[in-house]
Amino acid sequence: MSQFEKTYIGKGTQVKDLDIIRVSISKETLEEILKDHMVDYDGNEYLVFEVASLKEPDQYGKTHTAYISKKVDAPKGGKAKKAKG
Repeated sequence: MSQFEKTYIGKGTQVKDLDIIRVSISKETLEEILKDHMVDYDGNEYLVFEVASLKEPDQYGKTHTAYISKKVDAPKGGKAKKAKG
């Protein structure tokens, strides 16, 4: 059985009066993404990530989170750990 492992890469907020989420990602995280999380498709590399709303804004007023979701085999008898970043 497989499940999804999430690697959190940044947070953001909705731009006032627009259907746009502005996300901040640190340089360190971007370097890790370029090294470990790029997806190859027809000889080109892509970054595939998701943006989801938080149940409540965090202490900095961020209302959304961005993460890379990767399908992994579930360990026997438990859930896969979620990587945080």
